Amino acid sequence: MWSFLVFFFTMCITIHRDILSNIKTFSKIFLIILLINLFLIVNVLSASSASIISKKTGLPLPRFVSLKGNKVNLRRGPSLDYKIDWVYQRKHLPVMIVSEFGHWRKVTDFEGYTGWIYKDLLSGSRYIIVNKEETLLRNKAGFDSLGKAILKREVIGKLIDCQGLWCFIRIKNMRGYVLAEHIWGTSKGK
Repeated sequence: MWSFLVFFFTMCITIHRDILSNIKTFSKIFLIILLINLFLIVNVLSASSASIISKKTGLPLPRFVSLKGNKVNLRRGPSLDYKIDWVYQRKHLPVMIVSEFGHWRKVTDFEGYTGWIYKDLLSGSRYIIVNKEETLLRNKAGFDSLGKAILKREVIGKLIDCQGLWCFIRIKNMRGYVLAEHIWGTSKGK
């Protein structure tokens, strides 16, 4: 009888040890898989929000620039051999460079039109365009701030800085804050 109890007790301890060992092994494997998944999720999220660096210029893509002159041709392809689809007639109009080929830049404007512009016709100076019917140019960055002017759709202004929901801009001799979501020409206002 004692031998049976010793045998039974030994078996219970062995089985219990095996179960604990399996639980510890499973816990370690689960933790490793969890950490790998967390690492992959963080990498995917950071890669999706990061810009691509152009091999040609070393600058990020996409990026915002503006037109240097009052007359700039938008072409179907990256050479003078391609047909002109559009002629922009607004100096400082912001455009977004989405691709590069030689001396040509593929751009998109605030209305979604896409085409190619020769790089010397573009400026790194940052400008914005109002993309709402009306927005308020405010004295300070805040909804309770007083307004200085009502800006109509397609008004172009010089981008000075963006912080949070607000961008500080200059239009002619006026400076003030405008909601980033009411303008196009910044990554916040897209």
